[in-house]
Amino acid sequence: MKLFAFVFILTWVARATAHGGIYTYNISGVLYQGNPWHVWDYGPFYGNGNASGIPAGISSIQRRWYFWPIYDISTGNMTCNFDGAATNNSLYASVAAGSTILAQYNALKFTTTTVDKVLWFHQYGPLLVYMARCPGESCESFDGKGAVWFKIAQYGLAPNATNLRGPWLHESMLTGENATGFPVTIPKDLRAGNYLIRHEVINLQSDKSYGAQFYIQCAQLKVNGPGDRFPSGEYMATFPGSYKPTDPGIALAGAEISDGDLLPQYNTTDYPFPGPRVWNGET
Repeated sequence: MKLFAFVFILTWVARATAHGGIYTYNISGVLYQGNPWHVWDYGPFYGNGNASGIPAGISSIQRRWYFWPIYDISTGNMTCNFDGAATNNSLYASVAAGSTILAQYNALKFTTTTVDKVLWFHQYGPLLVYMARCPGESCESFDGKGAVWFKIAQYGLAPNATNLRGPWLHESMLTGENATGFPVTIPKDLRAGNYLIRHEVINLQSDKSYGAQFYIQCAQLKVNGPGDRFPSGEYMATFPGSYKPTDPGIALAGAEISDGDLLPQYNTTDYPFPGPRVWNGET
């Protein structure tokens, strides 16, 4: 029995594709590398692949993140991934209000000797983006707690979708060799200052016993411009806190969204996004 278990583990490791997140941001034509956490710490067993991103000790605008999905939306991991909210970071990307940020996603593939960066493979579920203004002059000690997050973008089904089996914009933006990237435009009249930007991918093609999978990354921005607008309280969200497992857009998660008979809950093109409505620059 022990021998069988050992062989099974080796076989699984040899072909397992793990999950991932944002590996690069294109901000005003400048590429910023992501900050995947712990990949470089696997030692000689996993240490000679091409997935390490930025080695420990090198700055990134991105709060560090772990490649595994978040399932428990009641934990602090919903803020900026596993311990990402608590990571001090002095590097910012300068961006003009009204500019577009393009995020590129990758997954990780584990073999018996390496961990490699590969193409993102999920495709069912929405993409959302939030921002939070950092208090004072710096984001370095800002943990993103409280009702400070406002939504600036959300993407759901593609225009040619006939039900919740898609296609989703998730697929064309993130998945495979022809992925266009995940774009978001900073509201053009947003008040200047230091902000966290929080990208969120929700994978609905997940075992119901675990629930939806959340992939969250945060990065630090210095927003420039003459704007003086900022969202009111009705637009604000808290992470954790604003999402519940029973929210319709989260409770839909299940492997049946892609396979087998089309269940009634998936026979619609009306996807109920979680969280507050998008802030487009209104006062």
